[in-house]
Amino acid sequence: MINAIIFGAGNIGSNLAKELSNEKVFVKYVVRTSGIFDDAFNKVAEQKDWKSFVDEVDLAFICVPTSGKGEKAFEYELNFLEKGKPVITCEKASVAFCWEVLNKYKKLFLYTASVGGGTKMLQEISKYDPQEIKEIKAVVNGTLNYISDGLVSGRTKDEVVKDVLEKGYAEPGAVTFEEIIKSEMNDVLLKTIIIANHSGIFDRVITKEDIAIFDFDISKRCIVKIDRNNIEIGYIEDAKADWLPDGVNNILLINNEKKAYGPGAGADATVLSMIYDLKILSNSFPFANSSTNLSK
Repeated sequence: MINAIIFGAGNIGSNLAKELSNEKVFVKYVVRTSGIFDDAFNKVAEQKDWKSFVDEVDLAFICVPTSGKGEKAFEYELNFLEKGKPVITCEKASVAFCWEVLNKYKKLFLYTASVGGGTKMLQEISKYDPQEIKEIKAVVNGTLNYISDGLVSGRTKDEVVKDVLEKGYAEPGAVTFEEIIKSEMNDVLLKTIIIANHSGIFDRVITKEDIAIFDFDISKRCIVKIDRNNIEIGYIEDAKADWLPDGVNNILLINNEKKAYGPGAGADATVLSMIYDLKILSNSFPFANSSTNLSK
């Protein structure tokens, strides 16, 4: 049995805990803002004391909301990685802003869920030699795609916003149309930084300063476009272009060939990608407390 700790107990963290019970993983602790709880929901420590539990588990799942430059998530991740313990994360900011450090732990640090929801598009990019990639085009934010899809079909902004909020597609704290667009565009920026660095096509670490951003335009759709000379994100594709996905779906095109497609918003899609990373890890990492092959 693999012993795990989950940081974050929102929709993703709580759904992940349920799924892990089917994957022969024992969630020994859950770290919440209100404290650290064991598998029987007993509070065993304050949240600030989380470092004393690092040696009691085999791996960590980071499910905290993306915030700022991911400082807190990075602190969690690095503490486990420096002790040789694997980390599976869905938090984006730490991967985007701390790439140079985290990328040193390639075999221990898995972040498929940080981009593309259930599409596993980062894994598709990994199948390419960087020299083979001429262009990457993608829709990486299901919420923005859902909004544009609704507006193109004739729905009002108020109708779309109400729907997005009811379905839980918006980032925490964003409630107006403008707030949702702004917060989701930041999400696109972080994911683009991750894609660009993950692809290996650049000879330097990509930062937000390398990316051109195009603001909301009702006649356009929000996409990511990366080639060896430019990185562009935002409303730059005709809203009715035939390659675009519908609803909350994401899509990845490499050299104009579709390589990944699927839901990009919602806890279920994110959890599926984290389970996918867990199965990859089980085939390559010798967990001390388990001989279980989770791919079976």
